[in-house]
Order: sequence, then C-alpha cells, then structure tokens
Amino acid sequence: MSSEILARLVRGENLGPAEVARALDLLCDPAEPEAGKAGLLTAWAAKGETTEEIAAFAIALRRRAIAVPGPREHRAVDLCGSGGAPHPSFNVGTVSAFVVRAAGVPVAKHGNRSLRGKAGGWAGSSDLVEALGLPALDSRAFARAAFDREQITFLHAPLYHGGTRAVAPVRAHLGIRTIFNLVGPLTNPASVPFQVIGCSDIPTAARLAPVLPRIGVRRGLTVASRDGTDEFSSRAASFAYAIGRGPARRRGIDPRHWLPREDRRGSLAALPAPEAALETERILAGGGGARRGSVLLTSGAALWIRGDVPDLRAGIDRAQEALDSGAAEEVLARRRDLASSRTWPKEDP
Repeated sequence: MSSEILARLVRGENLGPAEVARALDLLCDPAEPEAGKAGLLTAWAAKGETTEEIAAFAIALRRRAIAVPGPREHRAVDLCGSGGAPHPSFNVGTVSAFVVRAAGVPVAKHGNRSLRGKAGGWAGSSDLVEALGLPALDSRAFARAAFDREQITFLHAPLYHGGTRAVAPVRAHLGIRTIFNLVGPLTNPASVPFQVIGCSDIPTAARLAPVLPRIGVRRGLTVASRDGTDEFSSRAASFAYAIGRGPARRRGIDPRHWLPREDRRGSLAALPAPEAALETERILAGGGGARRGSVLLTSGAALWIRGDVPDLRAGIDRAQEALDSGAAEEVLARRRDLASSRTWPKEDP
C-alpha cells in the first residue's frame, strides 16, 4: 500500500480522503521503514498538498488524538502559529491567550516547543508556558482543570498526539517543510470552532484559510506579515484571510492605522524561555512596545472573529482595556495559583 501511494504522489496524482488517512497510518506506524516514510513525505511536498489533502490529513490526525471535551461547547478560540517563518518572533499567540480570556472569551490554546529554537535558543509556545510555571506540558489533568475553573487552557501537542512520535525522527532528518508543518495549527484536540492562525508566509496564509471550514471551524483567520513573522506585525503590514460564510476575504492590516507609535517601537524578535516569561509578565502588567502592539492586533482579531465585537477596532480597544486594567495579569496569576494548589499527575500521550 505504501508503494502504491508513493507511486501516485510521484506521478503528481492527488490522494482521496481514504488514501490520506492510510498515508497517515503508515507514517505513524513504528514498524514501517523510515526510508519509505521519507520518500512519501518528500514526494507529497514535491507534488504540492491540495486543500482537500490538507483537510483530510488534519481530520485524520484529530481522530487519532486524545480528545479534549468542553472548549468547543463553550465556543472557545485558539491562537496558534505555524512556526517556520523567516524571522522567528515573540510568543504573541500565547500572550494573547491571557488577554482574550481577560476580555471574557474562553481559550483553548494549542502549541508545541520550538524545534528550530533549540539552535537559536528562543522559546516556542510550550517552552513559554513551562517557563511561566504552568504544568500543562505533562499533565492533561491540569489542562482540564484549568479550563473547567478558568475557561483557559494550554494543550501541549505531543501530550495529545502521541502517535506522531514514530515519524518525528524522519521529519527531523529530512529538514524540509512537509504536510505536518501545514497541519500543525489545524489539529487542536479540542476542535475549537474559532481560530486565529499565524502562518510562515503570505502564500501559506492564503492556502490554509479555505481549509478551516472543512475541519469544523465556524469562523477563522490566517495571517502573515511582510516582515517575515508568523504574526500580526506591529512594525510592517500584515495580510489576513478571514473565513466564515463564503470564500476567504483578504485584508491588509497596516499597524500605523491601528496602533499608537509607542506600540510600534522596539523588537518583535523571539526570546529564550526565561526572558520570554519576563517579557510576558511585563506586557501583562501594562508594558508597551512592539510586542504589546502585536498582542493587541492578535487579541483584537480573535475577539472579532468570534463575534464578540463588531470589528477589529473594537477588538483592539477591548484587548487594550484587558491589559491596562490588570485583568490579563490576573488571569496568569490565577493559573499559577491553580498550578501550585496541588501536585498534578504526569501523564504520557
């Protein structure tokens, strides 16, 4: 079966949903030779993954995952970046999760450690969560309790997608973009109905937007910036693709029209985990700068996409209030109180 699928990909033929699911089975099977997995991923990337294939792959991965009940019923939102952008940036989505929750919206944030950051020393979403003292990386019990009590949770991808461990060495050895890079933000085990997804580049943002309704997202937004970050940039124009009813609508976001000058100055660069945690605390305490500006744009977009505000301007205003009032800082404080309230069991996927 693996030879048949590989041959089709080499011929440039697209796969149907059943074949995509079978391909995932092969990739996640520890008994399958790594050479065959590498060949399949390489041929698929060379052919180019279609919208239908990306959606089918994401759905198949979700079916394999340990499901997280609750967030979808509460209309939670996810703010997840794809990583892999030319210029790694600060953990805007993770910080925005605290702001969005402080603005009254439930959050189920999906994320992972930084793979590229091991060499550069910068933090991924999960690295930052760990540095903040939250045991979400090894305790599903804590993640469940956090949502039940505070309506905000962080879902560390490997804790829910254990089956993908069998293909991780192949991906690392290949060192190229594969379909796994595209579907990472699409595999939230809570199957949230609203998403803001930061993408590695503008073509990828345009490519992923039509996938969202196929995987059950009611309203979503994909975004990338001209300065090479997978975030709403506070220093350069970003392009967002909003999806709901009907086709995706492209919208340019010039930060000069949305942010004051003080929130467009400074660096957006990624930081090592300890420094990222300190920067997170500074922003949540009301500190300014370019990183805060990106958080305001991202949080505002999440509130708008979910329908809690009529437009992006109103979303940014509400996010600013959540920061300046101290409400976002209090969300983190309550999560830390919960983390220290007991010894949380460590779990394997």
